Amino acid sequence: MPETKWKRTKLRSVILRVQGSRFLSDRMRRALLNFAGARIHPTATVRHSCWLASADLVMGRNAMLNNEAYFDGGDTLTIEDGARVAARCTFTASSHPHSGDPARRSSPSIEVAPITIKAGTWVMADCTINPGVTIAPGCIIGAKSLVTEDTEPNGLYLNMASASGTVRARRFRTLANRSDPSWRDGKAPAQPKQPAREPVGTFAGQGVRRVA
Repeated sequence: MPETKWKRTKLRSVILRVQGSRFLSDRMRRALLNFAGARIHPTATVRHSCWLASADLVMGRNAMLNNEAYFDGGDTLTIEDGARVAARCTFTASSHPHSGDPARRSSPSIEVAPITIKAGTWVMADCTINPGVTIAPGCIIGAKSLVTEDTEPNGLYLNMASASGTVRARRFRTLANRSDPSWRDGKAPAQPKQPAREPVGTFAGQGVRRVA
């Protein structure tokens, strides 16, 4: 049976504003959000000062949404088992398409798509995740990264500039996987040598590197 879509009510709107208080315990905040329609596992944590425009939020075992996160509520935000989201991250599950009109570039229409953070991933501070993005299991998203498309599993993603100058999160290297049989005696297998990337400036406080 398909799950019903989250709907806003006056009571739920009040709960969404109250839940961000520093004076609430994490346990009380989780209970309030679940009462408002979220599906947060008893071992998951939402920290104070998060701005949630809806409770269309799913969190698995030991998942974490840290302080001052922003979720626009356009569609479902899913944070799977063991995934951790650091402070001040932004989740935009809705956006306006480009109108083509120079008098108003932002179209009045709205496009929405769910965001999914897969199991074990670490999204570091001040990242922005765009509509429809799925971050694959076991990734690390570097601080201040802009994620505009799906990632592949077990990758370190950092803001990097393309030859055209476009800056967004791109795969920098593959991360070790301890469940891989090639791990022996607690030592990581040899990693393939990564191609050198020349720093070309800074973006939002983080080094930007040029890729092909």
